Amino acid sequence: MRWIHSLFFKLLIGLLLVSVIPVTTVGWLTYNKASQSLTEKLNFHANYILEQKEVSLNNLHNILVRMDYAINTNTHFSTFSENKSLTAHQQLFIDLDNLLKSIETALPEAVGITMINEQGFIYSYDYSFNSDFSAKDIYNTDWFQSFDDYTSAKITKPHTREYSNFDKELNVHSYIHKVWDYKLNLFNYIIIDFDASLIADFLGENTDGSDFSGTFIYENGDIVLPPKSSLGFSSKMLNEHQTGSEVTNNVGKKFIVFKRTHSLTNWTIVEYFDADVFYKSILDTKIITIIIVFTSILVCIFASLFISHKISLPINKMRKKMIEVENGVFNQEFITNSKDEIGDLARGFNHMLFKIKELIDSVVQETKLKKEAEVTALQLQINPHFIYNTLESINSLARMKKEYEISHLIVLLGRLLRLSISTFDEEVTINQEIAYIEGYLEIQKIRMREPLHYHISIDPGIGSLLTIKWILQPIVENAIIHGIDPLQSSGNIDINGKLNDDHILFQIRDNGKGIDRATLNQIRYRLKFKSSNLTKYKNKVGLYNVQTRISSRFGSEFGIYINSTVNEGTTVKIKIPIMDGDKECIKC
Repeated sequence: MRWIHSLFFKLLIGLLLVSVIPVTTVGWLTYNKASQSLTEKLNFHANYILEQKEVSLNNLHNILVRMDYAINTNTHFSTFSENKSLTAHQQLFIDLDNLLKSIETALPEAVGITMINEQGFIYSYDYSFNSDFSAKDIYNTDWFQSFDDYTSAKITKPHTREYSNFDKELNVHSYIHKVWDYKLNLFNYIIIDFDASLIADFLGENTDGSDFSGTFIYENGDIVLPPKSSLGFSSKMLNEHQTGSEVTNNVGKKFIVFKRTHSLTNWTIVEYFDADVFYKSILDTKIITIIIVFTSILVCIFASLFISHKISLPINKMRKKMIEVENGVFNQEFITNSKDEIGDLARGFNHMLFKIKELIDSVVQETKLKKEAEVTALQLQINPHFIYNTLESINSLARMKKEYEISHLIVLLGRLLRLSISTFDEEVTINQEIAYIEGYLEIQKIRMREPLHYHISIDPGIGSLLTIKWILQPIVENAIIHGIDPLQSSGNIDINGKLNDDHILFQIRDNGKGIDRATLNQIRYRLKFKSSNLTKYKNKVGLYNVQTRISSRFGSEFGIYINSTVNEGTTVKIKIPIMDGDKECIKC
């Protein structure tokens, strides 16, 4: 929270108060006024359109009513209504054709007129009726089922004409009226079909080329006149909104909808407008206002930045240098041309940094020399121990007077000694380390009374990589002395080396007597926490020596891991990092 008290923060807040807030307030008032004005115009325009389209639907409905009246008041229709004879029914066709020919001029767009009397006789005009359809079949259709007998008349939703011979797929609306004779004994149905596009023509929908507004009609959830394109919201959603409200469809697009119920048909007429298009002008005003406000804010910010930059830049540079010193970076000085107090601070800081670097270099050098001395001492501990064991083996062979074996053993010992003194470097190649351990195993094969078998498998790709020398011999020696020798039987030792992700892993496995659980846990604890002390003060030159040398050189991530099972053997894994030819640890 320090930045709240900074000079930069105080300047920024002051400039925002005197400039940005007034500009923002004016912009908001302008936008609010324009939005109210546009909303009022939209309401007036939408209601006017709905009134005009309601008038158009009244005209269409009145035309159908007049046609219906002209039919049911004619004497030929009365004869058709009372007829019960098929022969007489067919004789009425000519008279009915002449009647309907004169009536259809009121609505030339009609595509067919159907009459059904109570006896089930059907008469069709202006289209070819499918003779396979009976009156009962028509009554069972979905569109006819929506007609309520107690209503005076109804215009159905769009449907296909399966009762027609040639235009079954034609979408039509049907005007249905149940007509009773003057005695109220017999009923008839008058059905006037007209193309589904006729309603759109009457409402002017087919001539309006705009995509952002339009009209559709629905009744009880059924679409009577669909919109020009899919809107993504249902009539149920519309029922939940008042006229003039905003509706969001299922993909997040917003529409402004106005609706009105047509009294003659009980249809709901909906006028919709794309909110983004209709509000484009107010959105443009909003964008201009936002640009002005943000421009003002940017000017204030840049002015504050410029002033505070001049004052706080040198101090911030010194603060960053101090953070770098805290993180251990001492190789850059703080340079400034300032002649004031900040310049004095810079010179004092540079002098302090120089002294710290001298002190750290001295400590690092001393630590390095101390670690090298410790490692050398640890390495030297191995040679006397190993030579002692080897000479004891030679002495045993001498007592048994095995001259050729003694000669061979001495040759192997000489080879090992040459490998030992061939280099004083702490690191050797893995191939050199393997050559050393092979010589050691050959000596042990001669020494042991029972056969000793060993197998060495090293990935070819790691032979030229470096390792700390003499890390395998102490492990193999422990496997022979503490694992195989006590069994007084033949033994096997497997030595593997491979590249495993970002490190090298050696594994030495024997089939000796193994280690009990308590001893194994003690060894693991000492390897992890006490190997250094045991090596220095207790003359432990085996596992603990190797563990101390590896962890001292590379860190606690690397070292020895041991597993063992009694009477089955012991497995020791040695994990070291990958070192290149420059003896640099690639990942330590």
